[in-house]
Amino acid sequence: MGKFLEKFKSGVKGAKKKMEDMEKVPDSIETDFPDEMPYDDFGDDLGDAMIQPSQKPESFHHFILENQYKDLERSIRGYKDVFDKVTNQWKLVRKKVHCFTDEEAEEILRTAQSHLATDIKLGYVSKESFPLMMDAIYKEIAFLFESIAEYRYGRYNEISKEGKLIKENFELQYQMKLQNHKIFLELFTRVQANYSRSIQGQENKFTHESVKGQESLQQIDNGIHNLRRYT
Repeated sequence: MGKFLEKFKSGVKGAKKKMEDMEKVPDSIETDFPDEMPYDDFGDDLGDAMIQPSQKPESFHHFILENQYKDLERSIRGYKDVFDKVTNQWKLVRKKVHCFTDEEAEEILRTAQSHLATDIKLGYVSKESFPLMMDAIYKEIAFLFESIAEYRYGRYNEISKEGKLIKENFELQYQMKLQNHKIFLELFTRVQANYSRSIQGQENKFTHESVKGQESLQQIDNGIHNLRRYT
């Protein structure tokens, strides 16, 4: 793996404090990022999973993952719940500075969507092949996150109007790398959990047993109902 993930896998000294403050951007840092975007930008129904072509800007304001992964998708897109003291209601807003652009978030979400599909847990994976499969998936997802962190975070530097580098902003780049890795762990943990339910076909087996149990109960209820009808 690249040096970025190796640092995190071995543990970054003093990172705990940075993790707590990673969303706090110093006031002195000037960026071209837009202000927080309001909840209404998502449309009227947050529950609708509307899958749009990945390159259209409007697709960035719709959820594509299933309900149980909506919190993960918000994290990837850079949205958070904030309590509005004026209206006394919670609203969904976008972070002023986030570790992924819209295009990068969309790319990550398409990858996540393929590994968090419902039918995956209904498949069959042997105990022997599961670690090998997880290692391959880990490398796939890690490469995507690592390439963004290592090669695209120069955008957080201070650039002149002529496009020349004024100052390298190492502090902000570091904060963005921490965010990047935090979300990577959130995603891979969920992916691993989803695939683990397919080990030896256990989820498929439990689903069939549950269906049979429901059918058996239904037959008993029908039998009791028929007995009552003839007495």
